[in-house]
Amino acid sequence: MFYNSKSRLLLLAGVLTSLCFATALHGQSPPATNDYDALVQALETTTPLPASDAPRFGSFYTIQHGEAWPPLPADTMNLPFWDLGGGYFLLDDTNVDYAALQTESASRGRFSMDDGFEPDFQPQVYTTNDLWLAILGVTNDPTGLTAHLTIHPPWNDTNSTHDLLYSADLNSPTNWRFLMRCLSTNVIARGICEARGFFALTRTNGNLTVSTNSSPLQMAQMLVPPGVTIANATYTGAIVARGTFAGGNACGLPLDTGVIISTGHVTNAIGPNDDSGAIAFVNGSSNLGTDGDADLDNLTAGGPTYDAAVLEFDVVSTNSFNLEFQYIFASEEYPEWIGPYNDPMAIFVSTNRAATNWVNNITNDLALVPGSTNLPVSVNTINGGCAADAYNQSIPATNPQYYVDNHDPRYLAAAPYSVTAPAFNIQYDGMTVLLTAQTLIFACVTNHVKIAIADYGDANWDSAVFITAKTNCP
Repeated sequence: MFYNSKSRLLLLAGVLTSLCFATALHGQSPPATNDYDALVQALETTTPLPASDAPRFGSFYTIQHGEAWPPLPADTMNLPFWDLGGGYFLLDDTNVDYAALQTESASRGRFSMDDGFEPDFQPQVYTTNDLWLAILGVTNDPTGLTAHLTIHPPWNDTNSTHDLLYSADLNSPTNWRFLMRCLSTNVIARGICEARGFFALTRTNGNLTVSTNSSPLQMAQMLVPPGVTIANATYTGAIVARGTFAGGNACGLPLDTGVIISTGHVTNAIGPNDDSGAIAFVNGSSNLGTDGDADLDNLTAGGPTYDAAVLEFDVVSTNSFNLEFQYIFASEEYPEWIGPYNDPMAIFVSTNRAATNWVNNITNDLALVPGSTNLPVSVNTINGGCAADAYNQSIPATNPQYYVDNHDPRYLAAAPYSVTAPAFNIQYDGMTVLLTAQTLIFACVTNHVKIAIADYGDANWDSAVFITAKTNCP
């Protein structure tokens, strides 16, 4: 069932489990059953509430259609209702003549929320003037549900991007959470925890905020789950190259808050992306004058690296747990400097020492190209290629399924990986999709975490990593 309004906020109800209510109903307990008919029979002995008391937000089922229809987002059709608890309601539509309403709706044209005409709850026939969303299928995996969706934009929609939101609770308009910025009409939304919920399409364009006031310990605490002890938190590099960020979702990033480290000024991550080399020279970030990192040198066949930003800390826990990060690698090297300026990053987690030094190499780097065992994330290992680089040469794409273009103002990624305008309100010309790094931490064993990024080849054209602790489904 689709719900459309003139505000262009489109809701799509997706019922992914059978109907079951186990909350109080006017002081009584509904039967402990998944059978919809048994629930309705129990309700027949209970007087419904008047339509005037209906809440504005909630999940509304109908008696006539039962589980054949998904719950309606928020429109009681001026009908009495039963409060099932937990934000779920059942409409008493026993006496509604839907066939007559359908005929009346057809005779009066399309329904408008503004003209006072009541909807008929029949599936709408969408035209090329409408924005609507369809669920093609849902699959389940250990990380949650994955939904396959298709966006159907109106014919005159010049904005090729839409933000996909999700809510499992329609009791409040503030319960929507950001899932992803959609750059195409075919969408795969992963990691959905709740088995019943609603999708929405909207458009936002906010600003990233960046602060360099957090200490290394405060930054480290943002990257581990509660109850984990952190010790020896240190940072190596220019102070201006590390900090925290907020407002990522409003910019289109799948991470809303977290830690950012960069090979230049982190404040230069703030969009819009309006200059092909802006981050190379703004605020002196072309060369921060700091050293590279020996471990990153080894990942790039001996370096040299420059302007390294390195956050390190120890973690220990009385219980074993999965240490999990979600991160995005972004760079101004995309797309024209792929090849000679292969800025790298790494997330090392080590339990081994050589004398007083922690041992870090490709074997304990968690920031690898998905599906690989020895390919660290860098400009050269994930990209969309380049149609014509700074030397007027074309560069083929490498692992482009993990690359997201943000439209360099002067150079284009290789087709079909380029976009016609910046879709994300950050200054970087390209980035990876949201990536995950994880490892098992055994109880009472100290693990050393080292998150590092650096320029490679020269100290120009900055790269950055946005990172936070991964939140799993409960």
